[in-house]
Amino acid sequence: MKKTVKIVQSDKRGQIVIPKSIRKKLNLEEGAAFFVYELEDGIYLKKVEAPPLKSIKKNLKGE
Repeated sequence: MKKTVKIVQSDKRGQIVIPKSIRKKLNLEEGAAFFVYELEDGIYLKKVEAPPLKSIKKNLKGE
């Protein structure tokens, strides 16, 4: 996958907007959850992937 670099600015609440081209490429929808990792020189965002429905059903059944 081609890597994309964009410059974004934070607003007064510290929020940033992920560019539409990146949201589309990564299939990020409104309400997507992210892990936020603090690095020495910045931050890293990683989308929280939902566990497969099959594994959730197994856990609910106590398997």
